[in-house]
Amino acid sequence: MVTTKTTTTEVPEFAQKIRDQWLSAVKQSQQFSVEAAQNFVKAASVLPVADLPTVPGVADLPSAEAVTKFAFDFAADLLKVQRAFALELANALVPEKTPQSA
Repeated sequence: MVTTKTTTTEVPEFAQKIRDQWLSAVKQSQQFSVEAAQNFVKAASVLPVADLPTVPGVADLPSAEAVTKFAFDFAADLLKVQRAFALELANALVPEKTPQSA
């Protein structure tokens, strides 16, 4: 996973620290979840597997990885569009600073 850190100078330093701590906590929680899932799969792999009937069409469905990538790509694109909209709206609603009001 590639991470990039963007620092915005207009946001107070304490807010940046909270952001960094929050993201670190989320990453740590995610790592614990992945490890728990891996341990569960390892433990369950020794259990007998029931012979279930096949459901027509299931083999043609995309993989969980493909669906996950598609969903996150869509969410990222949507967030990008929403960000641009929010910034444009904020610029329209907040008057520009002039040298006298700065």
